[in-house]
Amino acid sequence: MLRFASIVFVALGVASAQPALAADMAARAPVYKAPQLPIAYNWSGFYAGVNVGYGWSDDAIKLAPHDPAFTAGVLDVALAGGLVPASLATNPRGVLGGVQAGYNVQTGSLVWGVETDIAAGGIKGSSTVTRTLPVFPTITTTQDQKVDWLGTVRGRIGATVTPDLMLYATGGLAYGHVKASTSIVDPTGASGTPCLNIICGAGSVESWRVGWIVGGGGEYRFASNWSVKLEYLYYDLGSEKYTFFNQVFPVTPGPARGFDATANFTGHIARVGLNYKFDSGPVVAKF
Repeated sequence: MLRFASIVFVALGVASAQPALAADMAARAPVYKAPQLPIAYNWSGFYAGVNVGYGWSDDAIKLAPHDPAFTAGVLDVALAGGLVPASLATNPRGVLGGVQAGYNVQTGSLVWGVETDIAAGGIKGSSTVTRTLPVFPTITTTQDQKVDWLGTVRGRIGATVTPDLMLYATGGLAYGHVKASTSIVDPTGASGTPCLNIICGAGSVESWRVGWIVGGGGEYRFASNWSVKLEYLYYDLGSEKYTFFNQVFPVTPGPARGFDATANFTGHIARVGLNYKFDSGPVVAKF
């Protein structure tokens, strides 16, 4: 009888221990967690930043007699003989820097948007030549030109090579403040004495010009909402024409004894920029 009771007690103990053992094993079993998919950066949203770059050009200022009725006169002789250069390259160069802002929309790997920027700088150049012809006095010609403000409103369209790297093309409207001047003098004359040759004269012009701009570049997100871009642009602000005369010889009566000067304002820009995007835009899981 005692043996039977012991068997029953052991059986009951084993039976009662099984649920506790099962609960303990369940508690100790590792919890499965689904792997987290990496999130791709999205370029959509507003951004703003700063830029700095370098501009260069092979621009020149051209000279021609102002009055066609005078084309057989001394001004043409001076030009044809090389006493005064018909075209003198100023080769503007200089640094510029400014700010930009824009908005992007990303659809798949396609990124498109609009950007505006404005930069101050000194893309300027100057050239001087001194020449002498028989019968004529020595003549020094100096040409100067400058672009001191340049702004754009451009469309951008590109594609992501990787989620953090975008390559793009861009183009649109350009505007800028330009200056140009020409001086033709007799360097052998006494200081302060007007040049008595009708070839001499001086004139200048400055204005705001509107033109076009095209280019391309790449932009790379390196941290959070920060990105850096490298960009090349070609701009064309057209040409500016101005007329100048010798102060000793009046414009009237008689033919206009003076030159028309035409300055071209085109050039290249290479620059680097830093952007911050203000909102993250929708996220996209990478599979």
